Amino acid sequence: MKRRELLAMLAAGAIAEVSTGQARESAAHYTGQIELPKPEVAGSMSLEEAIGRRRSVRTFRPDPLPVETVGQLLWAGQGITSANDRRAAPSAGALYALELYALSATEVMHYLPHGHRAETRATADLRPKLKAQALGQASIGAAPLVIAVAAEPSRLSQRYGARANLYADLEAGHATQNMLLQAVALGLGAVPVGAVDGAPAARTLALPYGQTVVYLIPVGLPA
Repeated sequence: MKRRELLAMLAAGAIAEVSTGQARESAAHYTGQIELPKPEVAGSMSLEEAIGRRRSVRTFRPDPLPVETVGQLLWAGQGITSANDRRAAPSAGALYALELYALSATEVMHYLPHGHRAETRATADLRPKLKAQALGQASIGAAPLVIAVAAEPSRLSQRYGARANLYADLEAGHATQNMLLQAVALGLGAVPVGAVDGAPAARTLALPYGQTVVYLIPVGLPA
């Protein structure tokens, strides 16, 4: 290898290391961790009824959602549902490119599927900023809970190469539909918001390097 090529590779590596380090330093520091209440696996509404009743709801009552409800929604999206660690939503190669974050006016929760737990951190209300990053859609500012579906396509890249982004987006769709149907079964309203500027939204939520927001789901009791 020529000296010039070697120096170029070393410089590129140093730049990447600095860039990654800066991004990770800006990622959120979670100050607590909680075990979520055990999810319900048998409800009073059939799947067919939930499908038939699902509609996009954009106006909400301000009532905060209890932690067991938040946990149930997150479980529907990414909960572990088998002894071999398979999850509620399908994923290409079972590599699981998604992370779920639930934010209220005072807190952000990062869902941890193993053990049905969540990391938590207190925060200022991030909903107004996310609203601005989603074309000003009022539902994001009005809902007592907003679930951010974040994708990290690099988890799929080694196996799927250029298709990683597509498969991560498909996975986000699977998980989001699960959560929308779970919201109906819980008597809640919800709407999927795909018109979100993913990279700035990720910075607002202080997500780790490589993650981008692909969906926002405002959830609450219908107004």
